Amino acid sequence: MKAIMYHYVREHNTKYPNFRYLDIGNFRKQLDFFKEEFGFLSKQDWDKFTNSGIMPENPSQIILTFDDAMSCHFDYVFPELINRNLWGIFYIPTGPYQSGQILDVHKIHLLCGAFDGKELHDLLLQRINKEMIPDTRRKEFHSETYKDKEYIGVAEFKRILNYFISYKYRQNVIDNIAKTLSFEFPKNFYVKKENLKVMADKGMVLGSHTVDHPLMSKLSKTEQAEQIKSSFQFLDNIGCTDIKTYCHPYGGFHSFDKHTIDILHLEEVAYSFNVDSRDINENDFEQSKQYLPRYDCNEFDFGKAS
Repeated sequence: MKAIMYHYVREHNTKYPNFRYLDIGNFRKQLDFFKEEFGFLSKQDWDKFTNSGIMPENPSQIILTFDDAMSCHFDYVFPELINRNLWGIFYIPTGPYQSGQILDVHKIHLLCGAFDGKELHDLLLQRINKEMIPDTRRKEFHSETYKDKEYIGVAEFKRILNYFISYKYRQNVIDNIAKTLSFEFPKNFYVKKENLKVMADKGMVLGSHTVDHPLMSKLSKTEQAEQIKSSFQFLDNIGCTDIKTYCHPYGGFHSFDKHTIDILHLEEVAYSFNVDSRDINENDFEQSKQYLPRYDCNEFDFGKAS
């Protein structure tokens, strides 16, 4: 089975000339390609695997997953899946529904989409100091993140803000850069809460992507537990958790730790997704159920970001 990971699926917006997204036209072409080459796994067959480890007759079929609950998932992706009689798994960071604010990780995406990467990097270096970057895992994070796919300046801008900087400074630094550039973050960035329920009622699976999309391996066990428990509580309160499923923010084995996995088991999460470019096989049912592999959509035809 091949699980495919998507983030932004949308049309071009002239306000964000550098934005990294999958054009909706290419998304449709990729779905056609997947149908022809592999076929799509039914939800029933997926449930058989996650409940009892039974592999489908065709082990190469496709599972579609979508991270971060951006509004484009409801505006573009959801209608396309319904029209094709397909289902998908959507991972929701629940914090924005409670705070009304855009998450730092998405502010970073928007700034990178609107401005030159070198300019952003220069502005960032003017606003940080060694006290703000205490993390001892810089070497690991540097080698494991943003490989061969970012514009000049953007990779280091994202790396510092997503991996290196202490979270107690991050929001203020990002907001200060946006203010300096006279940039306003958009409203209605996420799928509306009532539309999450619409998607669930139409057969989409909704899962937890934590509350605030932090790098979990930087948090204490208590902090991690709060991120996971609170996000599931929100989804349960709005009637969107027929089954507990989770997705590791950022992804990759550097992004979570043993505490994360222990909490997921304790919370009786049925399965979780990582980012790891390989097929899901029968051994994963026993060995890797809380960090199942996923391919990025850009690893397949028509999936290259615009």
